[in-house]
Amino acid sequence: MKPSIPCRFHDEAFRSGELGFTLTELMVSATIFILLVGGVVSTNLFGLRIFQIEEIKLNATGQARKVVGVLMDEIHSCDTYQIGTFTNGTFTGLALGAPQIGPALIVYPTTNTTNYIMYFVNTGDRKFRRATNVPGSTRIVAQSVTNATDLFRAQDYLGNVLTNMQNNTVLHLKLEFYQPGRFGVQPDYYKLETSMTRR
Repeated sequence: MKPSIPCRFHDEAFRSGELGFTLTELMVSATIFILLVGGVVSTNLFGLRIFQIEEIKLNATGQARKVVGVLMDEIHSCDTYQIGTFTNGTFTGLALGAPQIGPALIVYPTTNTTNYIMYFVNTGDRKFRRATNVPGSTRIVAQSVTNATDLFRAQDYLGNVLTNMQNNTVLHLKLEFYQPGRFGVQPDYYKLETSMTRR
């Protein structure tokens, strides 16, 4: 009897069949890959959405900080200022003896009262504006302000509201904003407060 000689072709075909994937295995691995790619894409989309939400807040906060920085410089270097109301294009200062809380502020950089800088909120559109004695200089510095009646407050160093202006009066500014919901972004509310004095 002759010894059997193994067929090389048959062994290689058998081994290559062992190394291949079945249709079920291919479908399972493709499904896992698709789920993995879908998870990565949805995570990136979620991150972009959060970035958009935070970008709106950061832009609003950055603009408000610029406004507050300019206002602080003007208060530090001014001759005097007065809290009051702004109605129909006219500033009316608060009377002495009344609590010094109001929606408008007029700053006199020098002793000449014809030169002024005014900050106020228009109650009709809730926009915070800055104007000067130069005609046509009014500009919007913040939008969606919700506290149109108590923006500015004169107080002492302990935070008590004053009824008259003193040399060491602290001017307190409080801006409250409402960001309406849009494009899938939830509505939001935020506040900016600061205090400053004349030098």
